[in-house]
Amino acid sequence: MRDIRIIFFLILALFLGIGPLVGIYTDYLWFDMIGYKSVFTTILQWKLITIIPGFILAFAFLYINARFAGNSISKILAERKLTYEKIDSQVVFIVIAAFSFIFGLTFSSNWKAILLYLNSTSFGISDPILINDIGFYVFQLPFIHMIRGAFLILTVISLIMVLILYMIRLEPVFKSETIETETTDSSYFLYPTNSVKDILDELPVKVLIHISTLLAFLFALIAFGFFLNRYEILFSQQGVVSGAGYTDVHIRLPIFNILTILSFLTAVALLANVKLKNIKIPIASVVLLILFIMGSSFVPDVYQQFKVEPTEIQLEKPYLEYNINYTRMAFGLSAIEERPFEANTDLTLSELENNTHITENIRIWDRRALEQTYKQLQQIRTYYTFNDVDTDRYHMDDGYKQYMISARELDTMQLAPEAKTWVNERLVYTHGFGIVMNPVSTKTSDGRPEFVLQDIPPTGEFEVDNPRIYYGEVTNDYKIADSGKEEFDYPKGGQNVFTQYEGRSGIVLDSFVKRLIFAFTFGEAKFILSEYVDDNSRLMYHQQITERAQMIAPFLEYDSDPYPVISDGKVYWIIDAYTTADKYPYSESYYGTKFYDINYIRNSVKVVVDAYDGTVDFYVMEDEPVVNTYSKIFPDLFKPFKEMPEGLQEHIRYPKDFFKVQMNLYENYHMTDAETFYNKEDAWEIPNEVYRGSSIEMEPYYMITKLPNGSGLEYVLLQPFTPRNRENMIAWIAARCDEPNYGEIKHYELPKGVLIYGPTQIESRIDQDPDISEQLTLWGQTGSRVIRGNLLVVPIGNSILYTEPIFISAEESEIPELRRVVVSSGQKVVMGEDLQESLQMLVEGRIDVQDETGQPDIPATARELAQQALDHYNKAQDYLAEGDWAGYGEVIDKMEEILNQLSQVLEEADIDTTL
Repeated sequence: MRDIRIIFFLILALFLGIGPLVGIYTDYLWFDMIGYKSVFTTILQWKLITIIPGFILAFAFLYINARFAGNSISKILAERKLTYEKIDSQVVFIVIAAFSFIFGLTFSSNWKAILLYLNSTSFGISDPILINDIGFYVFQLPFIHMIRGAFLILTVISLIMVLILYMIRLEPVFKSETIETETTDSSYFLYPTNSVKDILDELPVKVLIHISTLLAFLFALIAFGFFLNRYEILFSQQGVVSGAGYTDVHIRLPIFNILTILSFLTAVALLANVKLKNIKIPIASVVLLILFIMGSSFVPDVYQQFKVEPTEIQLEKPYLEYNINYTRMAFGLSAIEERPFEANTDLTLSELENNTHITENIRIWDRRALEQTYKQLQQIRTYYTFNDVDTDRYHMDDGYKQYMISARELDTMQLAPEAKTWVNERLVYTHGFGIVMNPVSTKTSDGRPEFVLQDIPPTGEFEVDNPRIYYGEVTNDYKIADSGKEEFDYPKGGQNVFTQYEGRSGIVLDSFVKRLIFAFTFGEAKFILSEYVDDNSRLMYHQQITERAQMIAPFLEYDSDPYPVISDGKVYWIIDAYTTADKYPYSESYYGTKFYDINYIRNSVKVVVDAYDGTVDFYVMEDEPVVNTYSKIFPDLFKPFKEMPEGLQEHIRYPKDFFKVQMNLYENYHMTDAETFYNKEDAWEIPNEVYRGSSIEMEPYYMITKLPNGSGLEYVLLQPFTPRNRENMIAWIAARCDEPNYGEIKHYELPKGVLIYGPTQIESRIDQDPDISEQLTLWGQTGSRVIRGNLLVVPIGNSILYTEPIFISAEESEIPELRRVVVSSGQKVVMGEDLQESLQMLVEGRIDVQDETGQPDIPATARELAQQALDHYNKAQDYLAEGDWAGYGEVIDKMEEILNQLSQVLEEADIDTTL
């Protein structure tokens, strides 16, 4: 068996060269190590196999034409008794073979289209015009276009080739038809002035047959192209929406039918002309075809302008309905369940008391600000980093809780310059370490997160037996684990703890040949020179988790936000994967930053990556045609969702990237009435929020809540909407994340006769509140940067609650501190130190708490001003010690200003300031 593999790779080396062969071999080792060898061999097999039909097709087509032309030329010259030099058949053979091999390589790049065609799955839905199953357009039509294109290219190349051969090799025949005339000065040739028919009559019969046959085949392919264009009108962008409109169906479709017939008749006429030898027949056919193409190019536009547009809504109505229905099906919008939400405009104390399980999980931490806090407080060493902060939920002893979570990954780019050696970067610093978590709704008294998992080694409420992260979002370079050099594990006081990798991941470098091959692959001789790299060493690459999954299944699209999960004491990553298509009839095309030019999408697959072992599992979430087709092609790739460990099943969530696509389309496609849709009478838009002084589009957000008429707490992804060009809220949409309701989307429509404040209006109310705006201005004047975090719309019972955190960050140090939480019921806006205080103020008003001496509690604003005054005093003392009198005077002036403000606040609170 081993000898067969060696012979196989030697044969490949002859064709491809050493570089590509080494790439194939290393990929084979990598796929074999990770357990997806069958995926690799299937793709490689079909890439190689499809070279053969591509080569045979091109070689046979070109060689037969060249051979026929060569034989015809020899016979014609022999009949005319003209001397000629025979064509070197070996040269022709080599040239055609070389071109055919290149054509075969190009043809093999279509392996995916071929496999999709051979394994196509029915959608069970037909288009409304040509009555073909959607699977025909998604799986079969691209393949048919590819085959036609291949024949068209070969026909044109063959035609050019034989024309050149005939013109060059039959030159003596044409010269023999000339008459040489001499004058006293020079001689020249006179050419007979025969008609086109005479020229055609004198043209050798074999040449006429050959060229006519090729032209006939060319026009047959053109006819087939016009026939296929009939299907393409279902993706037309000429009307008011995507898909065939009134003009497409009544004008363009008949035009393509006529063009198909005319092109086919032209092909027949060219074949018939072999016998008839009447040049008028093919010329008339070609001219008629050209005239019809020219005329039909402007007829649809004229018809659209003068016939359709004056009564557009009446004529286009059925096609608008097709577009609405098929777009909703293609993007998973047709199953959205609409319900009324009779919102109260006044949030009551009883509603808060009855929904404490919701308010305890309201997120007050903005992931963008929290990422900086994590880096400052929990990065520990410069070579660690947090790529981003995610949200997830866990079932705890005291209930269902939502947490902010991030993985501490290794970034060797941040090593000290003198530490950036090959041994350190590849063998020593191999992995990150630990997870950091905090509840979404609480903070410390100084505005920092209350960590439930922190530090190195990780300590807290969660048990992490193996916190080592070899595979994550940051690592892009290869590592060599279990080598002769111990790996850095984590810092401990002034010392470092070291370890050796004990997992199964990585290609074992158990031979000199493997080390030599990877030295060639990575351009690094130390693979064979370093004494640390031995037979036990494991080479890890493709460690970036999205790249790793994409390497295995390149035909899937992947979510931009993988998130870490703690399960059974281990760290895993979950990545959402999508199946997409761009040939779904009548579906609107979507153009975005993540997905571009698609008109069908499903979140069909969940990918789970072990952060330590690097194992990758693909779990099918939905029984849908595209993933079912790929399952036929790669039977060993996908697993059913029920095989996912239960601990991980609890952490699947509806992905934001998918939800954003759906919600962008739902702005218009929540309207199902064609006339309403046409006039955009009820169009929506996603509202804006304020962040760092700028107005940005509000992102969907996760939260734990109880949906109206729901059975209990659940994790949802929520998006509010406002009417287009209006700021009041009109609806909110929730995608359910927990089993058994995963994937269900609920649409809650707000009453249109009642003003329900939208996020932009609440932002304005915050700006207009004198107490809040005064405090924000005050912070901004004292050398701090005010950061307003995510504004959340939180349904509570039958009411709507709005929350927004306020962060303060020093200009010279980016450590955002959560100082205040603003909450609003729409009618009232208040700001407190934390969420619970703000909620209490909202429903009960401000309550001054008496201490044991009977004196009222000092207001939080006064305490902050006192702390600022103390900070300025300490800074003034530093300037005094340094002899910097200018700095000292400036700081004392600021301290005086703050003390005056403090005095005013205390007076307003009716607190005695006398000693």
